Amino acid sequence: MAHNLLPTLDDTRTNATFDELLWALSRPGQLRELPAEGFWPIAESLLDRECSFHVTNDPSLDQRMIATGARRMPLAHAGYVFSAIDSAENVEALSALQIGSLLYPDDAATLFAPARFGSGQRLRLSGPGIKDSLTIEIGGVDPGFWQMRAKAIRYPLGWDLYLVDGKRLLGIPRSTKIEVL
Repeated sequence: MAHNLLPTLDDTRTNATFDELLWALSRPGQLRELPAEGFWPIAESLLDRECSFHVTNDPSLDQRMIATGARRMPLAHAGYVFSAIDSAENVEALSALQIGSLLYPDDAATLFAPARFGSGQRLRLSGPGIKDSLTIEIGGVDPGFWQMRAKAIRYPLGWDLYLVDGKRLLGIPRSTKIEVL
C-alpha cells in the first residue's frame, strides 16, 4: 500500500522561505521576495532543536522562537541573531558575533536585521556572485555598522548578513566586499 504525502501549506511556505534565503546569499545585493513578511517566517524555516538564537528588543519574537525548540543564547554564542543595526549601541554589541574558526568557519553567526531598501547609504558590493560590482542603497542602518563589519570579516572568518524590508530580502555573505560611497 503506497502512501502519497503531500506538503502542507506550512511546509510549502517554509521551503519557499529557505529557497529565498539561499538565493539571496548566492546573489549578494539582489533583492528577493519572501512568501511572508518579517523575521518569524525566516526563523520558522531555519530554527530547530539543533540551533541557537538571540533576539534583541522583540520579546514576542523571542517567545515564538523558543517554541521551535531552538536554544536562546547570549549574543556572543548564538548561531542566528535577530537584531536592529540602527544605532551605535546595537552595532557595538554586535561586534561580539561569532566569526567561526579556521578549522570550522561554519561556526559563525548569521545576522538578520531590518533595513530600508532604495534609500539611505550607498554601498558598492563586489565579490563572488556579483559580476564586476553592484551599487545599492540601504537605509535604517547606523553608518558605523559597515566599519564594524569590515573589521570583523577576515574571510573565511566572519558572519553572513541578511537585511529584511517587509517581504523583501537582501543577502550579504562574508565573502562580499563592501565599499561605502
